[in-house]
Amino acid sequence: MTLRILRRLAVGAAALMAALVPTLVNAPAAHAASFQVFTNERYTNRPHLEQYGATKATVVYDAFHYTCSASGCLSNGGPLPTQAVYEAKVKEYIGSSQFGGGATAPVVLDFEDIELTQVPTGTAATNAFNLWRQLLQWTHNAAPQAPVCNYGYDWLTQNQSLIEDLHTDPNGLDCFAPRAYFYAGQSLADWDEDFNAAIDRDEAMAPDHEIYPYVSPTAFNGGGFVSGSAWSHMFAQVKAQADGVVIWEPDATDASACAWVSQNSYEMGIVTGTSSSGPLKATVSPPSGNCTVQRGAQTAIPVTITNTSGSTTAATSMQTISGLPAGVHGYSTTWQYWNVPSLAPGASWTTMLYLQIDSTEDPSTLLFHIKTGISDTRWAAVVL
Repeated sequence: MTLRILRRLAVGAAALMAALVPTLVNAPAAHAASFQVFTNERYTNRPHLEQYGATKATVVYDAFHYTCSASGCLSNGGPLPTQAVYEAKVKEYIGSSQFGGGATAPVVLDFEDIELTQVPTGTAATNAFNLWRQLLQWTHNAAPQAPVCNYGYDWLTQNQSLIEDLHTDPNGLDCFAPRAYFYAGQSLADWDEDFNAAIDRDEAMAPDHEIYPYVSPTAFNGGGFVSGSAWSHMFAQVKAQADGVVIWEPDATDASACAWVSQNSYEMGIVTGTSSSGPLKATVSPPSGNCTVQRGAQTAIPVTITNTSGSTTAATSMQTISGLPAGVHGYSTTWQYWNVPSLAPGASWTTMLYLQIDSTEDPSTLLFHIKTGISDTRWAAVVL
């Protein structure tokens, strides 16, 4: 029995207990300790989701433009690449000039024109299947420690027996990477329908293979960033039913990303066990009026500390913000006032955070832990 199935049983058990014992309704539905978050990021101006606890993984795009028909398979309308040329391209995508994926992180093949649910049944599908077998063997040669997945439309049913054969082949597919993007105007119920169908198909086909759905913070068809509530819904579903999730080529370069950045930071705090904690909550109010801060200048940011508990808190102090997350060039901070007084329940106190972000920092996001001696509040900013 896989950890994914155990999590799904935990969700059902938690729902049953919540119905029988109302006092448990706010208990966590599932244990997410084994759940993994991967990110496909490359180039500059990326959000550096590693600082939130994500692991960099690789997607191999269809640089060879494969097509298959009843007469055979082609690359760019001509001969297929040699093993050496193909394996070099896989290593290029894994390398630091592209995604820089970890050696044991999934390598996902995004070859949509020969994805078997997209190929006509019959001889064309058989030709595509044989090409997949060859490419998968070469991918394992190029990335011997990595599980290899196929990005696919897993809620569709065409050529299912061939796909299953690729998952039973010891040199074939090790995992699933079903497409699970949001579309502009799509309801959560419609998203759930496709997502659940994909999970059900994959579990029936290869129950021991891990499932890493592909998601994006922006909606397809020009929908902009998805809402914080949609991102929360997605995380709840993938944590309950999958083994992890891959966030595909995210960016966050202006204020429109703030809701997603904040919600993603919250969700990653849960996944990593580093959520905001303690009786004191910090409310951060940048002068921009949103979550954005500027590079190359000092920004004075009011920070209000509020006692959210039912008891008076002892006097404490603000803590130095230190440590540079992966991919971040540098910043410095100091506080206007360091000593936090004793606060009655509901009472607040305000200080100023002076934040200097190096001009060499790329537009990205930064995760800060606003700590006192008795609390820790996560705050995520978009760097302009």
